[in-house]
Amino acid sequence: MSVPSVNTPARLGLLDPLRGLLALCVAVYHLGVWFAISQSGSDANIAMARLGNFSVSGFFVLSGFLLFRTAPWSRLRQEGLGRFWLRRFLRLAPIFYLACALNLVLRLGMGPQPTWLRVLENVTLTFGAIQPNLALVTGGWYVGLVALLYFVYPALAWLREKGGIAFLVALALGLWLWSLPPTLHGVMGQAMWNRFHAYVEAPNQVFLLAWGGLLAALHADTGRRLDPKVALLLALPLVWVLVKPDPRFYDHLVAVTGWTRYRFVLVVTGLVALAAFTRDLAPSAPGEGFWNRVVSWALVGLTRLGAWSYGLYLLHPFTQRLVAPHLDGMAGFTLALLLALVAAALVHRWIEAPLGKLGRGERRAQAPSIRA
Repeated sequence: MSVPSVNTPARLGLLDPLRGLLALCVAVYHLGVWFAISQSGSDANIAMARLGNFSVSGFFVLSGFLLFRTAPWSRLRQEGLGRFWLRRFLRLAPIFYLACALNLVLRLGMGPQPTWLRVLENVTLTFGAIQPNLALVTGGWYVGLVALLYFVYPALAWLREKGGIAFLVALALGLWLWSLPPTLHGVMGQAMWNRFHAYVEAPNQVFLLAWGGLLAALHADTGRRLDPKVALLLALPLVWVLVKPDPRFYDHLVAVTGWTRYRFVLVVTGLVALAAFTRDLAPSAPGEGFWNRVVSWALVGLTRLGAWSYGLYLLHPFTQRLVAPHLDGMAGFTLALLLALVAAALVHRWIEAPLGKLGRGERRAQAPSIRA
């Protein structure tokens, strides 16, 4: 297989640590709600709800960025569409299949009634085109929408090649306009039982992928990068906007609808941009100060967590089901989170890493390491 284009970066700033933080925020949010570790409407509850929900939005932006940045049309033309789709399938499907199988075998009741049609839609990853919440595992709606992106991406990459950044601007703007009706009134205008189903539908989500693609174009057009310390300082006010208890809410869907949602989506897009436009942090040297070493170690740990992020995202609901009959409150939350981290590390070691090497092929090992 041909090596990637020389325009493809070997590493992308602090995106791996950010990916780890996003996955951790989602897991903490879900487990925090399920184990009731904070009171509805409290400062902690609002912070967890915003960080958890908008971390998923951040995943969409990040996914769009990585795909457009690391797989330009020149690379797809070199490696072939079959190889591209194989790599994407091996990245997305195995752990999703594992989670769905655990749900079905253990009869945990995640998702809709598991008819043969529902199973076929999940096996073929086509449920995202029908209704993303037909996933047979909690959180699988994200997988369905990303699978759609992977399917249509070669056409988008070709259009990006022919239309330049103007195409991405038009795509991002057009999809954002498509999101306005469901975001502003389409979700909360539904009956209570149908609101989340409406929230996860494509019109309300896919504009985030295009925003990530637009960031990728800007990233490719400039070599200027921020110092990691400067980037972390700039990130602090953005994080504060996410966690501050204003406006206060009790229904968590209120936080992800209306014009307020776009404000917070811009915040997480800003965090993705800061992570992408930051220089790689050099390993700490023996003579460096204590805080420099602490930051370096923390980013190394978060980078590892970033490698586990997909498994953590899909498997933490199972550790909740395992722990909840025996422990509740903070003790149950803590144990379930630790077990989820262990499970994510194991599936990365034994499933994701080997299949990732298989998808890249033998010659791919000689090229720079890229994880999109």
